[in-house]
Amino acid sequence: MEVEEILAQLERNEGYLPQLAMEEAVAHREEIIPRLLSVLEDVARDPQPYAADGDRMIHIHAMYLLAQFRETRAYPLLVRIFAAPGDLTEDLAGDVVTEDLSSILASVSGGDPSGIIALVENELANQWVRGAALDGLVMLAACGLRTREEVMTYFASLFQKLDRKPSEVWDGLAVACADLCPIEVEAELRQAYEDELIDPWSISWQEIHEAIHKGKDACLEQVRGRYHLITSAVEELKWWTCFDGNEGEPDEFDEVDVEPGDPDDETDDFSLFPGGNDDFVPAPYRRPEPKVGRNEPCPCGSGKKYKKCCGR
Repeated sequence: MEVEEILAQLERNEGYLPQLAMEEAVAHREEIIPRLLSVLEDVARDPQPYAADGDRMIHIHAMYLLAQFRETRAYPLLVRIFAAPGDLTEDLAGDVVTEDLSSILASVSGGDPSGIIALVENELANQWVRGAALDGLVMLAACGLRTREEVMTYFASLFQKLDRKPSEVWDGLAVACADLCPIEVEAELRQAYEDELIDPWSISWQEIHEAIHKGKDACLEQVRGRYHLITSAVEELKWWTCFDGNEGEPDEFDEVDVEPGDPDDETDDFSLFPGGNDDFVPAPYRRPEPKVGRNEPCPCGSGKKYKKCCGR
């Protein structure tokens, strides 16, 4: 497959994951990297056309592939893109912000935290982006690109830098500190809870206490099991609900046309349907529930984020 054909297949969401094109992109890595960087440069210059077109996917594929390639030239471009104010970044990248932005940033950083730190401290940036950047710093420690002590020293400085108003950023800071064992910032965290800067539904003081009791080594070992750099764009994207098929073919969960009475129709129990045989409509085989994002509310109803509840 030629590079132009690969890019054409990555351009838009056609209802299925373009796995073959993505695998070909990996095979043509050196040729396609400049083209993918050009896409991000275009987004950084003017994100509106990409944000306004919900089916446009080339920039999303570019982010994941360049992260897989550990392409550090993508780092400043991504920092510029996600520094956009308000909801623009969510319109542009959707669940990428809360699901994988931390992994993408860490993967292209080369271990340099400066761009991620710039997002954390950018008060105009989307709060979810700033929270993802905090997670990105935890990921650098988890993956051995920075030491735990370096990251915790920076987190300690944020208690003096952040605007002392309740926000997702304060919640994210508390969670990030707990991930790495917050023993060095216990007093600062306690004061933040007393000042009602941190939502206890996001992370409770009891969870902070448990992380301290667990100890540095155990906490770090735990995050090493949870946090990972992007190693396969296909693996990261294949569960997305917008990709209902597989290269244009129905997958195992897609509805299959079956005539009533067909011996292969396992749903041919007319008693299950109102109106009897005359009104029978084969029930579609429904896709299981989509994967729950780590930063989404836990489906158990606790009110906590999935990663701090059943997703531990």
